Amino acid sequence: MRIRKRIFSLTLALCLLLGVAPPIRAATLDSGTCGDNLTWTLDDSGTLTISGSGDMTAYDSASAAPWDSYRARIGAATIESGVTTIGDSAFYGCEALTRAAIPDSVTSIGDAAFMMCGLTSVTIPNSVTYLGVQAFDSCAALKSVTIPDSVKTVQSGAFEYCAALTSVTIPTSVTSVDGAAFDGCDALTDVYY
Repeated sequence: MRIRKRIFSLTLALCLLLGVAPPIRAATLDSGTCGDNLTWTLDDSGTLTISGSGDMTAYDSASAAPWDSYRARIGAATIESGVTTIGDSAFYGCEALTRAAIPDSVTSIGDAAFMMCGLTSVTIPNSVTYLGVQAFDSCAALKSVTIPDSVKTVQSGAFEYCAALTSVTIPTSVTSVDGAAFDGCDALTDVYY
């Protein structure tokens, strides 16, 4: 018995010295539903996770999103595989949101979905065929964007007033760029087509 206690004590001491500790899971702050088969969870580290399968609810305004009262706390959004759409105004006004993981299962990013967010970069997967009106409007910290081959139209105001945007890659699959798609992007110097 003494040998086991010593081994445990030595192992614990070694872990503490090396800074190795078991991962601490963030506590759930709130949760709910955001689609017929989708749920959301916000943890106390500021990560909003959307999981399940199918379409996210399209919201009429930012106040309609179920996590609206936590907008200032959301720093990251993890959208898990199985989610097929990001609803209209889903993350509207989440100015602390700097990171969003969008899986290959997403085919549509709704109108104003990320409007006025703090994103610095975004990877839009090749599965996305619809990039909504004002989808990333007023994302003032967004620096570069690559539009995937699957998108045919860059909707009106999609990246309007993205003041830090310096680089955009538009594939030859895009057949139209609607008016005001890049209005107010005064830092935009490199457009690759």
